[in-house]
Amino acid sequence: MTDKEYKKLYDRIKRDLYDEFINPQSATYGLDIIDENIYEGIESPKYDIKTEIKNLKLILQEYLDKEEYEKAALTNQRINELIKKL
Repeated sequence: MTDKEYKKLYDRIKRDLYDEFINPQSATYGLDIIDENIYEGIESPKYDIKTEIKNLKLILQEYLDKEEYEKAALTNQRINELIKKL
């Protein structure tokens, strides 16, 4: 970005902020440029936790099948920690 482009952008931001504060009746607070579908593809943190629990349960079962009980205990502890976060 050139200095001229930077200055132009800076002036635009100043003008927009000034307009938002001086005339609150016409202020859009940036909502006029936000896409309504912006959050459509974003998963919630709870979804991520549930997915991790599901994967850890599969790993836990593998440890139990192989009789690796120490690893199974640690995995089970992690699952319980995640359940508490829900």
